[in-house]
Amino acid sequence: MENVSPTRMNLLIRRRQIKIAEQGANLMKSKRDALLQEFLSLIKPLLQGRKTLDETLKNALLVLATALGADGPEVIESAAIAARRDYPLEVEEKKLWGVRLPEIESKEGVRTAVTRGYSPTSITARVGLTADAFEKVLDLIVRMAPKEIELKKIGNEIKKTTRRVNALEQRLIPELKHQVAFIRQILEDREREDKFRLKRLRARKEKRF
Repeated sequence: MENVSPTRMNLLIRRRQIKIAEQGANLMKSKRDALLQEFLSLIKPLLQGRKTLDETLKNALLVLATALGADGPEVIESAAIAARRDYPLEVEEKKLWGVRLPEIESKEGVRTAVTRGYSPTSITARVGLTADAFEKVLDLIVRMAPKEIELKKIGNEIKKTTRRVNALEQRLIPELKHQVAFIRQILEDREREDKFRLKRLRARKEKRF
């Protein structure tokens, strides 16, 4: 408390700082609660999405193994080269309590045999099924990726906000309140001393007269 000057101005300043800090803590707790609600709402769909992705990938690998065994790697590779493409994505950004979150969308998804760039008659049904299966995997990854990023960013922001709330409620606000109590005690002691001195002066004056 050596650095705290016990004046009425400092008392008013500390009280104002406490009010601002409490308002800030309440605002950050509201932010944390909103982010936590969003975080929890993402978990179940993501777990279900991962399960679907795992099952789709297992199926794709099984279909690929069948095609490789029946048609050979050369046929698969040739079809893959013919079907190679850019994967156009539309990336936008949204904000949730100041947190920047990505929104990724693809309008293509799973293509037909005609739009893949090779003739349907030049490949077997197994190759076509393999292409279908892996494009489904890719489509699921594109859909899940922004949600995975969103979950991670929101989780990090919740931790950061919680640390700030704790810093305010457990360190700054108690310290400011302690300073207020210290200043108020000093001022009250001074006021009592002033009253005592004033009484003594009055008593002396009365004795003279």
